[in-house]
Amino acid sequence: MAKLLDFEKCRRKDQLQSLSSSTAESLDLNSEYQLPRSIPQLDRLRGLAILLVLLDHIGSFVPSGLSRFFGQGWIGVDLFFVLSGFLITGVLWETQQSPNYFKQFYVRRILRIWPAYLLLLIFAFCILPLLRWTAGGLFLEIPKETLGVWAYLLMIQNFFGTSLILSPFLVITWSLAIEEQFYLVWPGVIRYATRKVILPCLAMAIFLLPLLRILAMHYGIEKFSIHSNPLTHADGLLCGAVIAIWLRSAKPKRRTLLLWGTVLLIVGIGAFVALHPRNDHPGFDSPFLYSSVALLSSGLLLVSLVSTNLGSILHRFFFMNRPLSFLGYISYSLYLYHYFILRSIVRSPVLARIDHWHHRYLTEWILELFGVGLSILLAWLSRVTIERAALSKKRIFD
Repeated sequence: MAKLLDFEKCRRKDQLQSLSSSTAESLDLNSEYQLPRSIPQLDRLRGLAILLVLLDHIGSFVPSGLSRFFGQGWIGVDLFFVLSGFLITGVLWETQQSPNYFKQFYVRRILRIWPAYLLLLIFAFCILPLLRWTAGGLFLEIPKETLGVWAYLLMIQNFFGTSLILSPFLVITWSLAIEEQFYLVWPGVIRYATRKVILPCLAMAIFLLPLLRILAMHYGIEKFSIHSNPLTHADGLLCGAVIAIWLRSAKPKRRTLLLWGTVLLIVGIGAFVALHPRNDHPGFDSPFLYSSVALLSSGLLLVSLVSTNLGSILHRFFFMNRPLSFLGYISYSLYLYHYFILRSIVRSPVLARIDHWHHRYLTEWILELFGVGLSILLAWLSRVTIERAALSKKRIFD
């Protein structure tokens, strides 16, 4: 029996060695890129995206030299858009002929999106009013939501512009609404599309988006409405979709991915630096700014797919970074929860009560760090409880 176990161990070792050697050969830059079922680098990109968003939302409490840098963290949302467009389009393209195509997609999206989202709505529309009524005190000073719950349940809050931007906790759900509206129409497009038709149409749409923004600015549409409308801020989603379809139809070589990724990354960063306004706010002033962010995010995505060709140091310490992987794992719930936690904690009434050493700047920093830590803890608890339980139900509908 012991000999048999030793033989089995040797056999498995030989299989692993042969697998690793074949993997090493497949990583040659001249080989065709084989899209794996699981891409761990994408978790790191999600982690990077949510980290950028966190930096943006604590940027007002850092020294002026850093606040301008932190204030560019809004591009993390556009990186999320590129990843969503890439992943969702890939899933739809591969199941294009499935008999349960629409049912599987929408059920899976509901199970992924709605548990954590409903928890946020319950907090904003049920728990907070109850705390105002029962506890009073500081809770009385928290403003009420400017939109009714029906707008959030229908996922149309991004069409209310100024009313949404005045929301104390739910303003960040504009990006979730854009993605949900994208999910509403995109499966029907992919179901009946062919590569020869859809790729030119997507390319044309990407080029037309800046023109739509120019028209919107010309007719005086407010900046946040342009920012939160899927017709004027879909660059990232469409770029991700192009990459997903191109990889599955053209079957490019790894060298091609690395070349295009590097070019898009350099062009996108250069255009972003050139186009970004000199103030600290998102660049609504240039209709081409979102295009530049979509380009640099697409370049980063392409480079990440072939990160094993970038050397072990860059691949291991960035594209396989464990802290970024953890942030990517909880990125959705962290995105939803962190804003209302920070807005609840870092407020003037709270600062006035606990700033006993009369050093407001230091107190703000302590509250910010506490709020970020609490957000990460709650996001992790949400991910391993209600979200995991919901995702486990996916098999029922397969």
